[in-house]
Formats: sequence, structure tokens, C-alpha cells
Amino acid sequence: MKKRDHEAEQALRVLIADDSRDAIAQIGSWIHERWPRAELFDACTPEEAIDTAIAHNIENLVLDLDFGAQRASGVVIARTIREARRTEKTLSTRIVFRTVHAGDAGYLRQIEKLITDDRHRPAVWGFLDKGSVPKRVAQNAIEQVFLYELCFSDIFNQRLKESPSRDLTDLEFTALIYIAVGATNDGIGWLIGASRQSVERIVGGLYQKMKIVSRGRAPQGVPALLESRTRLCYEAMTRGLINANLLREEDAGLRRTVRTSGPAASRLYVNRDWLDLESEVRGRET
Repeated sequence: MKKRDHEAEQALRVLIADDSRDAIAQIGSWIHERWPRAELFDACTPEEAIDTAIAHNIENLVLDLDFGAQRASGVVIARTIREARRTEKTLSTRIVFRTVHAGDAGYLRQIEKLITDDRHRPAVWGFLDKGSVPKRVAQNAIEQVFLYELCFSDIFNQRLKESPSRDLTDLEFTALIYIAVGATNDGIGWLIGASRQSVERIVGGLYQKMKIVSRGRAPQGVPALLESRTRLCYEAMTRGLINANLLREEDAGLRRTVRTSGPAASRLYVNRDWLDLESEVRGRET
């Protein structure tokens, strides 16, 4: 294990992006205590974080994973910065993600998709629980990622093993996410390359594993109080399997997939209002 050279340590430049000023002040004071000559930048919104990192060529990023349900997440910030740096061969990107939900399956899924994406994967990455974390633990995480340039692979894999999603296969978890964004069984079949019957078996397996109530025992002709598919989404959200940021990013990814290689009009109907929603939002923001 080799630390980066002394000059790099002395010239440590870090962007701390968080929607909480208190959180920025806390991690900033810990960094300055350990590395007094470090140059710190801060941002309280995803847009400010992206602009600051790009404008100042900042390689070391401490990113909050959750800026709120209506804002881009830390993963989206990371992906946007990496996309902007695709032509910068000498500029590295090292990231420590922070969240109060570090063990939740939805947030682990977000990080997993980023670090397995060859196009947007940062050079080095790690994550840190937000909240009552001992100062030395936070400083060690910063040192491991920014100076030793070591990823949190082993810790991440252990978190996955301990995650509430550990009882679900990758296919089941993928189907669960598509159900939560509103995809039909026919739509899921097109997305994963499976027949409708196969998707029905996958969904049935999800109901069993997550103990979702069904109307199987209801008397004929008597409507049920609870609807199974909606209840599945409720259970997934309350158990931490999915979260608002993950669903928004998956929804945007689904739009991109449909735009680039959408299904034939004779096979699946795609609502244009949904497909154009992202473009309309960007137009209003500009």
C-alpha cells in the first residue's frame, strides 16, 4: 500500500458538496485538522457542485448521496462530472460518498451502477456514513481514497451481503425497480429480454419472498382492500430497497433506452408526455 507523494498530500484540494452547511463545516474541520494546508471548496446544491468541480478542476470530491427527492443525487453529480472530463486524460476523479442511508439497498444499487459503468466510473471511490461517525474514521476514509487511492471494494461487497436485497436475485431486483417506476409486465419483458410468462413468474417470486398479500383467498366477486403490485412498491420503499433518487435516475435511464432503441409501436405503446417530460423540465430550468 503506497501513499501518493508528499507534494500531493500538501496540495490536497477537496470539494465538499452537501445540502447541510453543518455537515460541510464538520467534514471540513476534520480535513483541516489532519491536513492544515488543504484547500477546501463547498457547494450546497448539485448544480453548484458540478460547476465548481469542473471550473476548478477539483479531483477530490466528498459528495452527499441525497440532496432531496427533487434534486439530483451525488451519483448523478459524479456521473455528470465524469462525462465532462472524458477528454481530460490527466485529470483524475476520486470520490467519497456520504449518506445517512449507507446500508440501504437503494443507495448501494446507485453506487454499484456507477462503479460498474466503464464510461463514468471514478478512478477511486469510497463511502462514509453521515452522522455520528468518529472523526478518525472519517479522516481514515479520506486518506484511503484521496491519498492511498484505494477503493472500498471489500467493505462495499460486505454491505451488499448484509443488505435487505440479499434475498433477491439480480433479475428480481431489476424487475422490482421497473415495477416501481410503473413498467408493465410486457414492458419489463421487453427491457430484460424475457417473455411475459417469465416476467409473471419473476413477479410471483417477488410476492412470495417479500410476503406480499394477494387476493388469492378472497371470495369470488369480492374486491380486495389491497392491490398486490402497489403493496410491493410500498414494502420495497419502507424496507429501504428503493428510494426516490434511485427511482428518478432509473426513470431517466428508461427514457434514454426508449429514445435510442425503443420498442416497435405495434408491440408497446409509449406515452409521449412521459417520454418528453425530462426535456420539458430542462427547458423550464433554462
